Amino acid sequence: MIEEFPEDTYIYALTYYTNPMLRLFIILFIAVLSLVSCSEKKSDNQIYQKPLKEELDAYCTYLNADSSLHDSTYLPVFYQRFNRLVDENKIDSASQILFWAGRNMASNFKYDTAFLRVSINFVARHGSRIQGRYFSGIYHNIGVTYCDNGEYDRCSYYLNKGVIEPKDFYTYQNVADINYGLIFGHLNNGKLEQSLKSAYKAAEMFEEQKDTTFLAACYSGIACIFRYQDDYVAAENYENQGLKIVRKAKDTTGILTVSLNRIDLYNQMQHPNLFPFIDSTVNIFRQWTGKIEDDKLAVNSWYAFKLIHDNKLAEAKKVLEEIKPISLKRSYGSSLDYYYNASSAYDVKVGKGSENIGFYLKKIPQLKENEDYLRLALYNQILHDDAFMKGNHKAALQYLEAAQIAQDSLNNRALRIKVKEFDRKYQSEKKEQQIALQNKELTQKNTFIALLIASIIGLIAAALAYYLWQRQKTLKQEKESSTNFTKQLLENTEEERKRIAGDLHDSISHELLNLKSNLTQDTKIVSKKIDTIINDIRGISRNLHPVMFDKIGLIPNIEQLVERIQNQHNFFISTEINYSGSLNSANELQIYRVIQESLSNIIKYANAHAAKITIDEQPTHIMIEIKDNGNGFSVKETLNSGKAFGLHNIIERSRVIGGEAQIHSSADGTIITIHIPKTL
Repeated sequence: MIEEFPEDTYIYALTYYTNPMLRLFIILFIAVLSLVSCSEKKSDNQIYQKPLKEELDAYCTYLNADSSLHDSTYLPVFYQRFNRLVDENKIDSASQILFWAGRNMASNFKYDTAFLRVSINFVARHGSRIQGRYFSGIYHNIGVTYCDNGEYDRCSYYLNKGVIEPKDFYTYQNVADINYGLIFGHLNNGKLEQSLKSAYKAAEMFEEQKDTTFLAACYSGIACIFRYQDDYVAAENYENQGLKIVRKAKDTTGILTVSLNRIDLYNQMQHPNLFPFIDSTVNIFRQWTGKIEDDKLAVNSWYAFKLIHDNKLAEAKKVLEEIKPISLKRSYGSSLDYYYNASSAYDVKVGKGSENIGFYLKKIPQLKENEDYLRLALYNQILHDDAFMKGNHKAALQYLEAAQIAQDSLNNRALRIKVKEFDRKYQSEKKEQQIALQNKELTQKNTFIALLIASIIGLIAAALAYYLWQRQKTLKQEKESSTNFTKQLLENTEEERKRIAGDLHDSISHELLNLKSNLTQDTKIVSKKIDTIINDIRGISRNLHPVMFDKIGLIPNIEQLVERIQNQHNFFISTEINYSGSLNSANELQIYRVIQESLSNIIKYANAHAAKITIDEQPTHIMIEIKDNGNGFSVKETLNSGKAFGLHNIIERSRVIGGEAQIHSSADGTIITIHIPKTL
């Protein structure tokens, strides 16, 4: 039970930091709240319809202004006016200035125990005389101040006191805000079901008001509940729903609200999109006209954190110096926390001690009291880095151990909450499951072993079957290729015989008959015809087998072949031959036939203007290359077509002499390359 403050009691205990996952929501909640119109009149028909603006008196205007809050006379002005109104029994006016002052202080994270004491006692004593708008609003200010300061029991207690039946727009709005604040008060106390109920209630009320900013914030609140249970998938799903709402409404304030929360989620998840999302959020903030100092501090602290990660230290320093004046106005809050963390990261990065070590040492006892394990882990890690850099290894080890303890507590916290909540419900079921598991353990092990063995055998059998199938397929293809080659060889042999027979019949026989009929003519004519017959016979002979190949060798025969083809066809052939005659005559003849076949194919099919023959003898091998500038063709399709006897002939002749033929063809021409090891 939370006790009210007696009038003569002053609160001295100050705790600055809340759980970081909750703190961001409070900042955004208060920041967005400050964007809402300060003074509006209620609707005649609907309590969720935004009323017209109303004018505030000079005191309320001053107390509600952010700029006034930093005046040294701010609280004295408030107390002087407030006490006078209370003394004059003007409770309605007193509650009004108390509300606006409390709202301004909560929005700017000004924690003042005396002011809280005055607020609590005033509303407790005069509650029945205070308008619903200010009654719920004052309790809301008290509750969110405690929530942001990490005092979650007090937060929930005072927020609940402000829940009344709304009869006007402002009260309705305050009650919606209270339900939103209860999301985090209940959540940090481990009351997940109550936290979720508050989130749904707040979402329902904000939807009635068509307030897309806070509606999206409610979805972020639900995401926070799932984050507490380490269910990051569900958390990100609710963040996406909230972002979808504000994007559809083109609500820049809401987009920024959800985006900042997603940065916090991504940071906790160590999500790979953390730094790109920081960049996009910075761009949103730069285009936003309704900038708030606390948002500027939070966004730019994250941006500096990103720049430090990218090693852009000069830019990071500039950003930190720009927002430092804002940080000096804060005594606590998540945005200030982000600033200190970025500043310390910068100090460590540049190799100097952190300027904020005293801050972290001072806050650690308070964080332990509030069980803020995430910040405990972070602060101890920062202290470890600083001590290690300064060579104080003993202290560095102590801080590292403390960070690990905090991290372990953080990892177990959500689990403890969940187990405690559902322990009774599932206790008997767990026992039954344990007995069933023990009874089936041996069977499961045997089944697993049997399945494992069967799987291994199956995999081996499948692999063997696949290998045999592939082998059979390869052998079949090779057999078909060999059969086709043999068939084509026989057909070509017959064609060659037919051609020779035709040459003998059409040329030699014809000339001999003419010679016979001209024996009585001039001997010069007879001699000329005999020479023609001899040349024809030599041509046929050369086509069948190069003359004196064994005696004159490969190079002269290639030169004769090139000369003959160039004389017979309008075709240019160049040669580049570096060969010492290291192969035997039989192998040289196969090379000659390969070159002959290649040139024949070029003339018949390539539509080329020139070709080049290269023979390059190296210590380990001989390289032969026949290149043309023709049209090119698909090598694979041609070889598989069954009509590429010439290409198969080249490949087979290369294999016969222990070489390997490679055929490459493109639109720029064709290159046939043959590598023959000299060891053969």
